[in-house]
Amino acid sequence: MEKVTTDFNERMYFLFVHKWKYFATIFLNLFRNDNDSIKRVKTVTYIAREKDSTWIFGAKVRRLSKNSKLDAKVHLHNKLRNLPDTDGYFYIYQNYFCRCLRSTPSIIYKKNIVMFTHPNWSKKYSKTHVVWCLNQADYVICLNSNIKKYLIECGVKPEILVVIHIATSDSKFQKHDRKKTSIVGLCSGHHVRKNPDLIFNIIKNHQKREFWLLGSNWHRYPRFEEILAFPNFKYLEDQPYEKFPEFYDKVNVFLSPSLLEGGPVPLLEAMMSNCIPVASKTGFSEDIIEHGKNGYLFDTDANYNEVIQLIEEAFRNDNEIRSTVSEHTWKRCSEKIDQLFLN
Repeated sequence: MEKVTTDFNERMYFLFVHKWKYFATIFLNLFRNDNDSIKRVKTVTYIAREKDSTWIFGAKVRRLSKNSKLDAKVHLHNKLRNLPDTDGYFYIYQNYFCRCLRSTPSIIYKKNIVMFTHPNWSKKYSKTHVVWCLNQADYVICLNSNIKKYLIECGVKPEILVVIHIATSDSKFQKHDRKKTSIVGLCSGHHVRKNPDLIFNIIKNHQKREFWLLGSNWHRYPRFEEILAFPNFKYLEDQPYEKFPEFYDKVNVFLSPSLLEGGPVPLLEAMMSNCIPVASKTGFSEDIIEHGKNGYLFDTDANYNEVIQLIEEAFRNDNEIRSTVSEHTWKRCSEKIDQLFLN
């Protein structure tokens, strides 16, 4: 009964507080013809915010547009306005599509492809709100098969959902010899879903290994000063994306302990660099990791002792990792997205 009440309240909140902002979109939709010739795509804009330019979202839109065979460009705008007039648009994050529908309702007449990274519901961008917007798109890219199932359950039209694992660069991230390194690497910004308490306990209780964390905003973690004082911990704060390959070159085992992910992209970057992953069962980890061969998997509720044991198993694993993810390149990913625009 409580869930029914919550869902009802969420729907009412969206209806009265936010849906009116899409009045122009709803009105223009009345005249939309999905078979209209305007859907023939030659020019495409990849959309993100200016503040994304030095982080993963910015890197994604640059790489995908660069590898596209269409006439593609990148548009960065913190308020997601002033969109250039092109035949199609690609949104690197689901909430960005919602904002663009409000700022530029006429995009409803163009071809819109939205990447859904992971559920990140809030009062403003509730499940009801975002699902309504996603159903206005031509395609929604799910980063793994579990996300597709979940979005169908949420009410997104199954026919617009496509699973495409996000990519990385096979030239930027080069294979390195793990035997020359002994570092456990982590790469993420601070967030509760990144499982910071598990990270803390692993580092605290595994002084045998050195842990390097490449990320941002970890000063927000309540125990940050404690973890910073550990002799086996090094924090690489706010590094530009161009520095990431240098980081992976020093890493032997890559730890990805998140509670919830769509990817994560750093997992793929690390594997392309021949790091061996120890990852929680979320996002596409189970799609690309074969436990005991090219990495190790653990449940999201695993304790630090279980993960430490897997880290040590990983250090003893001499298998080559890069070739197991070699198909997940920007070029291949862009080809798949181009095909969606051309369908």
